[in-house]
Amino acid sequence: MSRGMNATYTSANVIYSAMQFRAVIPLILGSLFTAKLGRRFVKMITVLQCLALLLWGIHCLAAEPPKDTRLTGTWSSGTGSVLTGEGFFHINNTFTVPKNTGISYSFFEKSDTTGFWEQAIYQYTRGVNPDCFTVHLIWQHGNYTIHRNNSMSLTPFKTDGLQQYTDTCKHDEDKIDFYSQPEFMKNFEITTYKHYALGADPQWSYKLQLYEFDGNPKPPMYLHYRPPLMYPTQPMHKMMWGLMD
Repeated sequence: MSRGMNATYTSANVIYSAMQFRAVIPLILGSLFTAKLGRRFVKMITVLQCLALLLWGIHCLAAEPPKDTRLTGTWSSGTGSVLTGEGFFHINNTFTVPKNTGISYSFFEKSDTTGFWEQAIYQYTRGVNPDCFTVHLIWQHGNYTIHRNNSMSLTPFKTDGLQQYTDTCKHDEDKIDFYSQPEFMKNFEITTYKHYALGADPQWSYKLQLYEFDGNPKPPMYLHYRPPLMYPTQPMHKMMWGLMD
C-alpha cells in the first residue's frame, strides 16, 4: 500500500473517530446531568420528608394537651350524656333522664390524697316485653381517699344518695329509694387520648380509667369540665335518730 493511500486512510479514521466522539458527548453530558438532577431530586425529597416530620411533630405538640394527672374535674363515659351536678339530680329528689346511658364521676381534690367525689349513673334493662324496659338512675356523693398503692376508697354521705327505678310500661310502680354504696377502686390512671365522641372531629382529651375492687376496668371516662360540675362538697341532709312527735 502506498504512502498516499495510508495518509488518506488515517485521515478518514480521525474524521470518523471525531464524529463518533461528538455523537457520544451529548450522551455523556446527558448522563451526568441526569445523575446530578437525580441526586438533587433525592436530596429535595429527603428535605421535604424531614420538613413534613417536623411540621407533624409541631402539630402534635400543639394539638395534644399537656400532661395533667390531676383527678379534679367531671368525667363521663361514651358520648358524655351523663354528667354529675344539677342537670342530672335535683335537690327536690327528682332526676332528669339523659339522652344516652353512661356513668359520670366528679372529683375535687382537697389534698394529694383526699377530696370529694360525686357519682351519676344511668342504665336500663329490658324485660320479657321488648317494648318495655326499666330505667335505673343513681346519684350519690361523699369523700374519697387515695392510698399508697394508688387504690381509692369512695365513702358516700349516707343521707344524700338516691336511686330511682322507672318501668316504661308501669309508671305506677316507679319508686325512689335512698342509696348509699361505698366503692373501692383497686387502681386508677389518667392519660391523654384522642376521643372521637367529643365532637365531629377527634379531639385530644384526658381519659380516666378506674379499676374496680377485683381489677375489672370500668367504662373509660373523659374529662368534660374542670372545675367539676358538683353539688356542695358536704352533706345536704342530716340523719335523725329517735321518735318525732
